[in-house]
Amino acid sequence: MSAAPGPTNDGFTMIGRPPVRANLVLIVILSGILATIVGWGLGSIIDSVFDVALVPIITIPFCFLLTAGICLSYLATTFRPVGVDTVRGTALLGGETVPLRSIVSGELLTRNPAATTPALSLRLTTDTGARARIIVNGGWLRSLPTSDLVPLVALIAGSGIPDDTGQDPLDVGRERISRSLAGKGSDVMIGRRGFIGDCITVAESTGDVKLLDAVVQAAGPLGRSIRDEAMQAAQGAVEEVARGYQDVAPAAPEASNPTPLVPPAPQYGSVVAVEDEATAVDDDTDDDRFRRPDDPARLAAEQIVDRVHLDKLGDRNGALGNRDAERGDRDAERGDPDDGRELPSWIPPQDQARVRSWLADNDDVVHLQPIPETVGARTLRKVCDWILIGLAGIGLLAIFGAAIAEGVIDRLLPSDANALVAVAVVGSALLAFVAWIVGGIARAREIHIAQRFSLDWFDRRGPEQRRRGLPPVLLQHFLGPIPASRLFAAGAYAGTCLGGVGVLAGALLSVDPEELGATGPIMLGVSLVLTAIGTVLFIVRWRRVKRQRALAVELGGERLAYLGNL
Repeated sequence: MSAAPGPTNDGFTMIGRPPVRANLVLIVILSGILATIVGWGLGSIIDSVFDVALVPIITIPFCFLLTAGICLSYLATTFRPVGVDTVRGTALLGGETVPLRSIVSGELLTRNPAATTPALSLRLTTDTGARARIIVNGGWLRSLPTSDLVPLVALIAGSGIPDDTGQDPLDVGRERISRSLAGKGSDVMIGRRGFIGDCITVAESTGDVKLLDAVVQAAGPLGRSIRDEAMQAAQGAVEEVARGYQDVAPAAPEASNPTPLVPPAPQYGSVVAVEDEATAVDDDTDDDRFRRPDDPARLAAEQIVDRVHLDKLGDRNGALGNRDAERGDRDAERGDPDDGRELPSWIPPQDQARVRSWLADNDDVVHLQPIPETVGARTLRKVCDWILIGLAGIGLLAIFGAAIAEGVIDRLLPSDANALVAVAVVGSALLAFVAWIVGGIARAREIHIAQRFSLDWFDRRGPEQRRRGLPPVLLQHFLGPIPASRLFAAGAYAGTCLGGVGVLAGALLSVDPEELGATGPIMLGVSLVLTAIGTVLFIVRWRRVKRQRALAVELGGERLAYLGNL
């Protein structure tokens, strides 16, 4: 990997390759596949209606040009060329030369948070309102090479973006968590100091010393100040750890090498994680992309929901080393967060005390799962699920058995056998519907009890605990489905679908009232009522989902907000 500057254009060092040129092959391949499918189908329809031969020969190229043209036009207009000229103190934004100091704000736009690799782009705005966007992590599109960190840092360092956005990092984290739970992207304002610190961390993690030096030099005095503070903090942390281990006997091999935690992706908010140089990841694979492997907010929510390890804050199975009960109670009573367990190196020294307090909360509630009051409802739900599987098997067996029997015997089955098959299929469907309803009620009861238990536990705690938030073991009950979610969804879909079909049928039957009498108007009225009920259920369900998401962000407190800011 090289720290050499990127291509130049009229004295400007360009940041990233033009998206159209970088992704041309991908766009051509995807457009060709889509055009073949759509164009062939469209040509077949035209041929069947107008009896025109060889229509696909025209429709397929037409669809290809249309699809590729839309994609290329979008990339060309959205991600126009961006460059920097530090000698003249100017920047190239979408073909317009502007002073660096005229760039007054920057936003990191995260899109498609549910994707494995969500799209991340940096939007810059000048004091005249002109805008330009740089693809940082493109997901499907090509991401920004790490070698382009140098001109990117030079652009941000010379801009008029404030050093600090003035936003509370935890407020930013809560907003990102909230939007991630709703499946939406997020826009985060950047500050010069925080963004340059993140870029320095990214350069350091590559193991390329030349790249790191070039990034620090491009950042000027601000970069040298950030680097010096990071080295001083890391040196202080090393000395503190060394003092703590002076009088401690060597631990057993398995205890001294706990399960490593996955380090976070580079931060772009106001909170900057300082990484020790001794523990930096040596990555010389020339991948030359700095990626966010997953959206941290969505990752945190999924990890809590799935009851797996919280890679960023430890886990409830003891990957960071569990304390015994006596020590846990004693530390909780005296409020001492320094319990001696080893923390990942990426956690900055100023945040280690709060992380230890979160881990202490996790230890204190790990025994609360499963909640005893939910065992009965959970057992009933699992029994209903197995009944559903069994009834589905019976129905399919009856259908396939009748088909195979008719094929083997080579004649129609007797009426008694056909009646038996009909009873098996219809009866299985009815019983399955009942089991599905009962399972939904049991699931709603299970979630309601678990949420009520978590809220009661939270209400009995003091203000410090409320500030820290619910531990993941209890918070997970608010990050999943709402109580009766299955029943709300079933009623809403059934009401709107049946009502919509009934409205059409009722309108048709009302055309000739002399023969059908009041059948049409009655069906029309009943269908309108069903449609209204389904619509109301949709609205009620969505409001409850939004209310529970807001409650989850509030109950998550400081720890969930901290995760959202990573």
